[in-house]
Amino acid sequence: MYDVIIIGGGAAGLFAAANLKTHNGLVLDHCPEVGRKLLITGSGQCNLTNTLPTDSFLTHFGSKQQRNFLLPALQNFTTKNLYDWFEQQGLPLLVREDGKVFPKSLDARDVRSFLIRLSKVKIITNVHITSITPLEQGFLIATANAAYETRNLILATGGMSYPRTGSDGSGYELAKALGHSIVPLKPGLTAISITDHPFRHLAGNAVRDAFVSFYHSGENAAYEQRRGDVLFTHDGLSGPAILSSSRLVRKQDVIKLSLISSASHAQAERLLLDALTTPNKLVTTVLKETGMVSSLARTLIEMADIGNDATTATLDKAKRKTLVSLASSLELHVSSTKGFQSAMVTSGGVHLGEVNRKTMESNKAKGLFFCGEMLDYDGESGGYNLQAAFSTAYLAVQSVH
Repeated sequence: MYDVIIIGGGAAGLFAAANLKTHNGLVLDHCPEVGRKLLITGSGQCNLTNTLPTDSFLTHFGSKQQRNFLLPALQNFTTKNLYDWFEQQGLPLLVREDGKVFPKSLDARDVRSFLIRLSKVKIITNVHITSITPLEQGFLIATANAAYETRNLILATGGMSYPRTGSDGSGYELAKALGHSIVPLKPGLTAISITDHPFRHLAGNAVRDAFVSFYHSGENAAYEQRRGDVLFTHDGLSGPAILSSSRLVRKQDVIKLSLISSASHAQAERLLLDALTTPNKLVTTVLKETGMVSSLARTLIEMADIGNDATTATLDKAKRKTLVSLASSLELHVSSTKGFQSAMVTSGGVHLGEVNRKTMESNKAKGLFFCGEMLDYDGESGGYNLQAAFSTAYLAVQSVH
């Protein structure tokens, strides 16, 4: 009988394996290779964590329940602990000006190979689990080709985001078979498609530090407001300000976007009204002087039905009002959010009320532990989800009997 078996060789599973106190264990994964999703995190550079203290770090998760659940894990293994762990184990890191932490090589492949090398136990791939049966002390894991008995079982199978990397949601069925309930799954940290998208020709351009408000259809009060980069895509919007709100967004919602960097809707309106009083200046020049890229400025002028050679002196009051409204509070209508194929994380998962937050052990089955994305939490982009995966994995390993 093994001391512990970890099912899932993603970020949480590999980190758990690297921190086990025993060599009498296994990692089982259904893919031909482990850590596939790690390779695409942080655009292939692997944003491991950031430098925020625990209290501030937790504000970047979806709900009070999620923050309360993660608190013991993140107090037990902080962002600094993670930084020190990688450095002490031999993987040099770098901290960017924005506080995000990456491997010094800026190559996610180095993180994956590093964690595989540090595993205390054998990793077996291409394993397809057919059933898990609780025993008097432990579990019997049946696969297509073998059976394994273990005293402790750590489920670290990930969510459903980026299914091409192996995250197909199969772990949720294992959790359900062991008595756990699953909070409905939705794509999280995903781009948004826009109806009659006016900026498809600007795909790849971004508004830096944009101010964004989100409204449900027919409602006057914003349910979410964010500041951050917004990226134009061929059919909609992406970037941190959009991704971090996507789990809340519904079809036909209205997004109001300030296209003036670092300015709220009201600030952008005042700034433009003042700038447009400058005598005899090209309107395109006024827009570009706010930091707007030329192609976006020209598009707004076209949308406001203003000629490219229009000046502040020739701009009539009605068109000035239209232009200011477009630049400060552009209304866009959501046609859909992208699916799991392009979502960075999964919203929903194993119900947090059924897991002991101080140990990551199941309240339903002794010796069963959970960690990582298969739990019902999801953070914003910026190293939050990887840190949570590492912290919950570390706590689970410490709690193994």
